Amino acid sequence: VSFADNGAVETNPQSTVAIGFTTDRISNTKASASVFVQFTAEPDSYIISLTLQKKTSSGWTTATDVSGYRHVYHGSGKSGLLTYEEWTVKKGAVYRVKCESTDIYNDGIQYTRTAYSDPF
Repeated sequence: VSFADNGAVETNPQSTVAIGFTTDRISNTKASASVFVQFTAEPDSYIISLTLQKKTSSGWTTATDVSGYRHVYHGSGKSGLLTYEEWTVKKGAVYRVKCESTDIYNDGIQYTRTAYSDPF
């Protein structure tokens, strides 16, 4: 499991504290990822968006040519979320997963954190 902070650890009393990835290139045309998101408190609601990205000559772009390239989870009353996704990918292409987590509290404050898996 790799944890991606993409910066300093959050010091907010309420926020997404960690995003962890486990990725696997099952075969030339199959890939999977487990993504774990942990909050410091139980938010009143959360939105977690997972987007498969593909490496191109100009950088990373959304892998719109892969079925199910984006998954969005909505929920509340949990201190974390664990997901598993599997894709049929293109042979020879390099991918990564972008995770954007937003947790929202009843005082109207929301926190957003973005992290990326290692390429696979």
